[in-house]
Amino acid sequence: MRQEKKKVFHIIQSLSNGGCENMLLRTLPRLTEFEHFIITLKEPGELAPKFVSTGISVDCIHCTNFFDFAGIKRLRKIIKQENPEVVITYLFHADMLGRVVLRGVAQGPVIPFLRTTYNHPRYIIARVLEWLTRPLVSKYLANSEAVKNFYINHIGVQPTNITVIPNGIDVACFDTVMPDPGLKKSLSVQPEDFVIICVANLLANKGHRYLLEAFESLGRPNTKLLLIGDGPERQNLEDQITKYQSKGNIIFLGKRTDISNLFKISNIFVLPTLFEGMSNAIMEAMASGVPVITTDIPENRELITHNETGLLCPAKDTKCISDTISTLVSDNAFANQLSANGKNTMGKQYALHNISKQWKNYLDGNSPTISHD
Repeated sequence: MRQEKKKVFHIIQSLSNGGCENMLLRTLPRLTEFEHFIITLKEPGELAPKFVSTGISVDCIHCTNFFDFAGIKRLRKIIKQENPEVVITYLFHADMLGRVVLRGVAQGPVIPFLRTTYNHPRYIIARVLEWLTRPLVSKYLANSEAVKNFYINHIGVQPTNITVIPNGIDVACFDTVMPDPGLKKSLSVQPEDFVIICVANLLANKGHRYLLEAFESLGRPNTKLLLIGDGPERQNLEDQITKYQSKGNIIFLGKRTDISNLFKISNIFVLPTLFEGMSNAIMEAMASGVPVITTDIPENRELITHNETGLLCPAKDTKCISDTISTLVSDNAFANQLSANGKNTMGKQYALHNISKQWKNYLDGNSPTISHD
């Protein structure tokens, strides 16, 4: 008699084109030993059809906010009817909703998969809520040791309650992407232009303002800066560059679905972020063979060894960003060495097939009898 697959439910705000969502898209279809269901809270999101095409069910409960009691009722009904062995939540809203409203409804554990630190003053409320609700959680997942340590040191979670499963990357997929001269032309980028790329939602904590300041100080006319992503900081950033001499070389591209192609026409990736979890954008840049400049924070030091697999600058240090970009522009051999080392690190330490095994081992070990207490 064929044994039924273990049901694993994944709850997330939406399947938008973000780092966490793409991590799930890379990983879940490989875990064929389990039956995966995704519940989105607000809207399906543009990646939903891709999940469905792999055989993963996606259901949206259209929950408008945390106090949408009709949406919460729908969520509880689905979980009660389907009776999954494991429920995993992703990102703040789903994490909070899962641990508060599914307590006593799900037969198995409700596991928040921690994706970032909240190491910024504007997220003090999130940190307080994490601290207040931690007694409701028996098990956590985290995507990096830095995130685990943050929750241990700042939220008060016991170390034994957090398991780290890092993001995985398939370097071979990036190798199949070839540089497209037509893409450069469509972006008004000349063949001889030096291209700097930044992939990040336009949020204050991503530090775009410092990259823009650094780019202005470069004073290089044949250099383009591509900003991929959108968000509430866009107007502030556009206002910032109004009087910049370099403003004609700064291109806001918004959300894109061809990021791997954009990496292939880029010379340097820069992410001046103030805090992270484990940056998918950094990993994808390294897998694409693009040398990386990012901030010297614990989250990034897990991925980057300074002067070996990438370059690190202190957070908010505009001059360091500018000087480091200049170094890579003038030293092509050094840039190529960083590129090769970074790609090798991704292929060896974060290979998707190995990370998928970690997922499988973890899910196999989660018994429905795990206590919520």
